[in-house]
Amino acid sequence: MYAIGLALAALTLMPSLASAQAFVWSEQLQKSPSELEAALGANAKCAHAAQHSVPVETVDLGTTIGADLFSPVAVHDFMSLVFVVGKENPRVDRNPDRRYVAQQIEKSVCSIGREATATTYSFMDRIFRIKLVFDRCESREEKAHSLLGMDASLVYAQCEGIDLKEKDFDTTLYQSIKGRNSYGYTRQGQPGLLDYRWSRFMDGEYEAAERRYVVDFGCSVRREIESQISHMDQSHRCLIDVDNSDPTHWSATSMYESFTPGMIFDDVSLRLTANRLFVDMPAEKLAIESMRPGLQAMVDGIKKGIVNRLAAKESEDNGVSNILGAGN
Repeated sequence: MYAIGLALAALTLMPSLASAQAFVWSEQLQKSPSELEAALGANAKCAHAAQHSVPVETVDLGTTIGADLFSPVAVHDFMSLVFVVGKENPRVDRNPDRRYVAQQIEKSVCSIGREATATTYSFMDRIFRIKLVFDRCESREEKAHSLLGMDASLVYAQCEGIDLKEKDFDTTLYQSIKGRNSYGYTRQGQPGLLDYRWSRFMDGEYEAAERRYVVDFGCSVRREIESQISHMDQSHRCLIDVDNSDPTHWSATSMYESFTPGMIFDDVSLRLTANRLFVDMPAEKLAIESMRPGLQAMVDGIKKGIVNRLAAKESEDNGVSNILGAGN
């Protein structure tokens, strides 16, 4: 397993490459958010205890609940997703602001120096998912923003500038990925599709989950970074490496590559780590299942409202028909 941890050599949090490599992100799975914060050290700024929520924007009578952490509500009738201005479909209930709050799942966000932001999801105070996004800021300083109408300030860490210099941890991480020799590339213009050398999806109960992970995973980060990379006078692609040897420590890494195409081998001039993802798949499955009863009750309540609305409309239409037909 390629557990080199981030190798965040440029962070003020970790003074050297050796100490950075000693921080293994996959080992933070199953620990508590407070344990992770303590392990990261004083220069990591973490916000805790925001409850995870999922959108419940559109519901019709055929809506189902799926095994997905972020978008479990599925509407299968395409026409229910079509909105016509000025026309209300009585068989569909829409509310763009409606969300279901998962009481037992918490989301924490840690900004780590100027290099990265770690978002963790925990169930019953145990981390089951870590998403690491490399912000690659030139600077990240805490700033205070006064809240309107209140004698208080919101302190936040603002990422400013773009540092696109390849760091030691980028090189070290690539060497580890190259040694595994199971990576693939996203085809340009088709996010989520791999130019397969890696094609070994898991078999069994976690295969569907892994396919969702891979489709949603890629090099997408800050718009400023993507814009500057796209303006470089070279070709670009996204390298993706997946380690699925242990479902309790599933991991993936994505990395930008800038290159000049060659007759046989491409000349790569820059490799920049974009994202890393670590998932305890069995624990995530339990967390998703914990959402189902409450979410199903919410959707069932919305469906009941649709049925009542349709019954009321039918009664009203029948009343109008009876009145119109009475004089004929």
